[in-house]
Amino acid sequence: MDRKCKPSWIDSYLEYTDDQESPKAFHEWVGMSVVSSVLQRKVWIPRVKYTIYPNIYVILIAGSAKCRKSIAIRLGIDILKDIKNPPTIFAQKITTEALIQALEESKSKDKACYGIIVASELSVFLGADAIRSGIIPALTDLYDSPAKWQYHTRSRGREELTNVTLSMLAASTKDWLKTSIPASAIGGGFTSRIVFVVGVSPSKLVLFPDPHADTTALRANLIYDLELMCKLNGAIQFTKEAKANALEWYEREACEVHDEKVDGYFGRKHDTMFKIATILSISEGDTLLIEAKHIKRALKMMTYNEKHLNTIMESVTATVVGGDTEKVLTIIRKFNQIRDRKSTRLNSSHIPLPRMPSSA
Repeated sequence: MDRKCKPSWIDSYLEYTDDQESPKAFHEWVGMSVVSSVLQRKVWIPRVKYTIYPNIYVILIAGSAKCRKSIAIRLGIDILKDIKNPPTIFAQKITTEALIQALEESKSKDKACYGIIVASELSVFLGADAIRSGIIPALTDLYDSPAKWQYHTRSRGREELTNVTLSMLAASTKDWLKTSIPASAIGGGFTSRIVFVVGVSPSKLVLFPDPHADTTALRANLIYDLELMCKLNGAIQFTKEAKANALEWYEREACEVHDEKVDGYFGRKHDTMFKIATILSISEGDTLLIEAKHIKRALKMMTYNEKHLNTIMESVTATVVGGDTEKVLTIIRKFNQIRDRKSTRLNSSHIPLPRMPSSA
């Protein structure tokens, strides 16, 4: 099957979104999520005594309206919707029972249940009681693409899904993240499965569209290649060089010591890396072969995101005082000094005033 996007679908998608303000990393991971969502359970990665699939959970994080999170997501999902047989898209606040029913209804001819959660505001999608309602435990289980998954519901009794594959593409601010993901989920299975992508500032400032830019043909090529990817079926293989690169990194990573809040993420980083390398390989062609360049690029993408990982976890678990302290430090770092009048003014709402002693 001859691909139209050269050198890869991801790179063509970055070209397609180049005139938009969102950070490049946002577009790159939206593109990764789109490719991931069409592969279902038809492509798999053999591991030692278990199998993983290239579905991913991605959350874009930036200040409200600052980096155009929702627009970045919409650009990719609009392309996904235009392929002939798109995956089921879950875009509204949903209960666990409703998610199970929707996945059941998404069954394809081979009885596989698959779809992608799209949430431009994660806190709205999950709700304040995400743990108690069962949605976070369910998402944790479904990430692993179980061949059979059972769940008990009040209204319908025991439900069973087969060959499930679920991806997620969501957005949040750090403040919203605290209301979306309870502190009890940190260090557990849910956060360790998420790729957090932080945007600090727009990639560029664009107020008016370029009247000479025409991406119609490029968009058509992106859709065409996605439809070809839907037809792929088989196990991922590795070149000898790719295995050597992965093993060298794995042995080096085993010596690293991490904060307990992110231990879960780093404990499964090798599997996440293989998922990302698979998506990168498939975005180039149909060989189902991971090369050394895919391993290197996957690790580079992950390392870039990990710069903010500790801060994200700390913001979720922060107390009120801790949260205010973090905001103060962020503003101080931005202005590189503490005596700057502007930073002092911005910090004034987060710094508690000293209590004056009461008069006798």
